[in-house]
Formats: sequence, structure tokens, C-alpha cells
Amino acid sequence: MPKNPFVGAWSTAERNQIAFRDDTLVINPPDAPPTAMTRESCPQGFDFRYGRKSREALLALAAQQPDLSRRLAGLLVQSEYPVAELRCDQGDNTYVLLNDRDLVAIYRDKDIAAIEQLTRPGASS
Repeated sequence: MPKNPFVGAWSTAERNQIAFRDDTLVINPPDAPPTAMTRESCPQGFDFRYGRKSREALLALAAQQPDLSRRLAGLLVQSEYPVAELRCDQGDNTYVLLNDRDLVAIYRDKDIAAIEQLTRPGASS
């Protein structure tokens, strides 16, 4: 069985960290304790899975926001990507593996989306 390419720690420019595990992820803000995303931390609904999505399906996540959609289109140049999907209560997060050191997170809360780029600590860009 191949090693899961998501597993391990990833960081944003603001030093927020996300650590992927086989069955969930752990959010670790710089000034707060880490929180594992679980059924207990998401009482209104929790789902976590790894898979693949087409570029078109990923772009559709930000279709209501043209500026964000254009930015995402610039990042997503392949036809398909490995993804990790987290549903917690009313929010949906899709983490897209761009390559072995770059990840883009697409956060959605109803019709509002945001994106954030993450890198593996120690990876040079």
C-alpha cells in the first residue's frame, strides 16, 4: 500500500499548522493547543476522506466568487488532483495536493469560500 502523500505537518505563512493523519487532521494555531477534528469537535456533522477531484470540480467550489475563482484557476493547472475532504458542522474544507511540498486549502461555509496555501516545513519553494 503506498504511503499517503498528505500525512504529516503543513504550515501557512502565518505559522498555522495542519497535520494530516490517516483518519482525520489536527489544526494547530500558533498560540493555541492543537485540535483534532473529530465527531466530538464537529457535533453537527463530521466526515473526512481522501480521494481525487477534477480541476473543474475544484474550481466550482469558488464559482460564486470570480476573484477567488481566478486565483484558484492559476494554482490548479492539472486536470485532476489528490484531495483530502473534511466536513465539520456547516463548513467544508477541501485540501488539494499540488505537489510533494505545496497544498492549497479551499474553505467553504455555505456559499462563501476562501483559499489558503500551505507548505511542508523545511520545504524550499
